[in-house]
Amino acid sequence: MALRTLARQCKMPSLPHAKLPAALFFALIAAALASSAIAGAVHWRFSLVNKSNVAALEFRTRENGQWSANWIKDRIEPGDRFEMDFGERRTDCLVRTEIRFADGSFFDADVDYCKASTLYVYDDKMTWD
Repeated sequence: MALRTLARQCKMPSLPHAKLPAALFFALIAAALASSAIAGAVHWRFSLVNKSNVAALEFRTRENGQWSANWIKDRIEPGDRFEMDFGERRTDCLVRTEIRFADGSFFDADVDYCKASTLYVYDDKMTWD
């Protein structure tokens, strides 16, 4: 129903030979809409590099006032790189993130994941590029 209305508004001719171009036009619109929906489901993927002097054991994010489960399953030794994927991108780019180390130390900071392709973890801070 909406496509017919759109065709009338676009003054598409109803001649028999014009049906194929009109069908092609609407197929292209449908494909464009579908691809934009898929593009909107971009994942938050980034690399985590441990530049501290101690192995990182836990990586948690804070949502709705609570810390998440640990995002990493194995310790990340100093100098190691770990590929992270939060899944589907959320609307809020700035996420409070906590790092816990093997020596018992920890810290948390806000991270802008929309701008982070690589997250660098130091003994007491995080930076990204």
